[in-house]
Amino acid sequence: MNYQGYQAGMVFLCVYRQVCIKQNKNNMKTSFQLLILVCAIAVWSCGTKTTENTTDASENTTDTLVLTTDELSEEANKKEIAAAKRIAIEKASMEKEEQRRLAAIALAETTPTYKDKSGKVIYNKAEVDPSFTGGNNAMKKYLRSNLKYPKQAEDNEIEGTVFVDFIVDQRGNVSDVTASDVVGEDVDLMLKDEAVRVVASMPTWIAGTQRGKAVDTRFSIPITFQLSN
Repeated sequence: MNYQGYQAGMVFLCVYRQVCIKQNKNNMKTSFQLLILVCAIAVWSCGTKTTENTTDASENTTDTLVLTTDELSEEANKKEIAAAKRIAIEKASMEKEEQRRLAAIALAETTPTYKDKSGKVIYNKAEVDPSFTGGNNAMKKYLRSNLKYPKQAEDNEIEGTVFVDFIVDQRGNVSDVTASDVVGEDVDLMLKDEAVRVVASMPTWIAGTQRGKAVDTRFSIPITFQLSN
């Protein structure tokens, strides 16, 4: 029940009682009609105010729903764009890796070895490639545990792949680490530096071999920077 309507009704009932006492029966009918009319006006006034309040609340709720829907739509669009961009980077990285693999084979056919600054012979490609101790799964685990996403790149949602070249010597040590290629238009120096750091910090590899003998070998791996969902 509306409190203001109830209060108005009680006031007019008191008035009516006084009217009954002071007036005779002939005038009572007229007074009673007047009282009913006044009470009806009071109830109508309170009801109108309640309807207005209900309408305002409904409009506010509608505005909130529209705002929430717009926010959800914007967030969904951002996720779709990020997903499409990620797929494009993954596809481009696979294509780039295959291109680099074929180029390394072609280089090894024309120039099997070269000498570094110290005069050591380096194989562009050995008969048996160097390998991370424990295999590819162990290397992925190492990268997950040790790769640190640069804060600024993370804040700017920069993703991409950095191809890192390095030498694995006869003892399995990693040296001469460089970032030679990238995939992703936003990849910058921060990601390159982190890719180089994590590769240079790798534990001992299993050396590549040529005719059964361990040799210094040039090798390359892709390092992918991908934000968690």
